[in-house]
Amino acid sequence: MNMLMTAAVVTVVLTSGVIGQSRPSSKTHTRQVFVAVTDRSGAPVLDLTANDFEITERGVARPIDRAGLAKSPMRIALFVDTSDTTAQALNSIRAGLLDFLAALPPQHEVMLVSTGRQMRIRVPPTSDRKKLVDAAKGLFPDGGATPLMDALMEIDDRFMRKAEDRWPVFVIVSGDGAEVSSGANEKKFNDWARALPARGIAAHGVVLKVRSGGLPEIVTSNVVQNTGGHYDVMNTSNSLPAKLTAVAQQLARDFESVQTKYEITFQTDATENGPVTIGVARDGATLQMTNGRLR
Repeated sequence: MNMLMTAAVVTVVLTSGVIGQSRPSSKTHTRQVFVAVTDRSGAPVLDLTANDFEITERGVARPIDRAGLAKSPMRIALFVDTSDTTAQALNSIRAGLLDFLAALPPQHEVMLVSTGRQMRIRVPPTSDRKKLVDAAKGLFPDGGATPLMDALMEIDDRFMRKAEDRWPVFVIVSGDGAEVSSGANEKKFNDWARALPARGIAAHGVVLKVRSGGLPEIVTSNVVQNTGGHYDVMNTSNSLPAKLTAVAQQLARDFESVQTKYEITFQTDATENGPVTIGVARDGATLQMTNGRLR
């Protein structure tokens, strides 16, 4: 980049994760940051391109792949616990899913995943609300325990990491019963969950209290707290439709709020993420970088 970046510079230490699949044979991978740019009056600057930004990581200039306003529609993975723990709450769960879909703006994709006994993809990502409504109405208890950790990581790997034109979102409806994910994946899961905010992923969760502190409750809380999402614990399922309606409304508000931020991806060969400095070629501009889309 030939232009001198003197208008605005910001340095922030971000603990972001690697975007995309692991690349054992490659020396570089993609890293992602989000930044808001305002003018002297505080109004958002909305006409910048990749050529207007410059990024250094640990003092090393990094090539920018793309930079644009974060207007990508959401791809929402909706996880529903159909295990023994939630069998008595399935009527409320079905009603809640229908209200969630009705309240969600139509441009966003949703996939429906059940986690009773084993993970099942009931509906792959689609904006066809009729398919989703029909699948939600047809949910029944699958029994057994729930493989929630394994389900979250598998759906992320298969449907979220490669969807560069979508904003990945997880919405989890779970009981607090038994978890049957592979115990060997616990460290992998914790590493995965810590990397969610810097990948721009949002997560929200509702837990139905049936027992006392089951592992699915801890998993859901961990994922949601890492991303700063909305988290609810309920002793009865009667208010689940209202809770899921509120989540859909929150997603709509979040989508509106992030559309003035820039999503910037760049190539790095660093094995660990370090401090990032961003400059922008716009006189009087002010930068604000966030560890994720929303914070």
